[in-house]
Amino acid sequence: MPRLHRLSPTPPQIWAVEDTRLQVTWGHLPPGPVTATWPTGQVSVEHGGGPGALDVTGLAPDAEVQVVLGWRGGSVPLTIRTLVPPPGELLCRLATVSDLHLGSWHWGALKLTRDRSGHPVPFPLRCARAALAEAVAWGAEQVIVKGDAAHRQQKADFDQVGELLDGLPDHVGVLLIPGNHDQNGHTPYPLPDALGSRGVPYVTGADHLDLPGVRVVVGSTVIPGKGHGSLRASAEAVADLVAGANGGPWFLGLHHQLQAHRIPTHYPAGVAAPASTAFLDRLASVNPAGIVTSGHTHRNRARRHGPLVLTEVGSTRDWPGVWAGYAVHEGGIRQVVRRIVEPDALAWLEPSHRALLGHWEIWAQGPLRQRCLSRSWPLRTPNGGGPSARGQSEASYR
Repeated sequence: MPRLHRLSPTPPQIWAVEDTRLQVTWGHLPPGPVTATWPTGQVSVEHGGGPGALDVTGLAPDAEVQVVLGWRGGSVPLTIRTLVPPPGELLCRLATVSDLHLGSWHWGALKLTRDRSGHPVPFPLRCARAALAEAVAWGAEQVIVKGDAAHRQQKADFDQVGELLDGLPDHVGVLLIPGNHDQNGHTPYPLPDALGSRGVPYVTGADHLDLPGVRVVVGSTVIPGKGHGSLRASAEAVADLVAGANGGPWFLGLHHQLQAHRIPTHYPAGVAAPASTAFLDRLASVNPAGIVTSGHTHRNRARRHGPLVLTEVGSTRDWPGVWAGYAVHEGGIRQVVRRIVEPDALAWLEPSHRALLGHWEIWAQGPLRQRCLSRSWPLRTPNGGGPSARGQSEASYR
């Protein structure tokens, strides 16, 4: 009896696209060289068999490119259009990770999937380490951890979070917000005042930092002991920080997603739609040049709310195993959601797509155009009001 495709290894695909580069991934190829060939170049990697990835670089922006991925005994053509870069010079790069769940030991709806590789480092920690190392290699100067860093509100899990953050280079800054797992309300152990030798605190209200070209804001959405989120602890402070950017671009990191509908359309629930809508309307009115990104759902999606772009980015711990990079330009921002490709992490992440009888692969992956996007900041009208017509039309989901 043939296997269902969704229970088989994931096929070769273009997982991530930027303005000048692509990430190609596969669930299983035989041992030997794997080569990507495109009209202006070629790159080859020696592959040990199983899942893997390679990067195609040096591409032209806003151009269609066909890549032929070849391996011993086969090949497949892959076609994509590179992103349109926002206007102006590149000013800085930052990255986000979320839903690390350090301290967990199983995966799946019935919690039956466990790491049986015998690896000395628990799979959530090695996946998170790989994500941060790859984000820094990509060029991230600041990391935002968007909640659920610890799986349980316990000292051992928080110690792992501190150990992870201590592994970052000194020049890379960190902002850390709690998720519902960090503050689950089921244990008496409090959130630590500081984690690791870097002394990174959890931001339980709102905080910010100013990077070249963008104000980075984070806010807590946690109700201790509850799975869904609330903006009560941070909405006023976040709005003030966004307004304090004085019309300049802003980036907001949250744990819970801001729901678009009064009745939740998917699990897990985030911040209820009435509060979310009022909050987003307020942010757009005081400063429309912004992007909001969240975790919690372990999936990759994007949507619009007026002039604002909202994204959800998946977990480092389970399929597809991702982190998000943000390239800030003078006139906008690019998001790229890249898969973790460190072999020890990928060996765990690839089989985890079979959760929920394979439906997790489809649900969590999300469309490429919603994982990787380029967004130009809206222009403000001369009287300082809302975005101009040109600004309203410049978010791209290519």
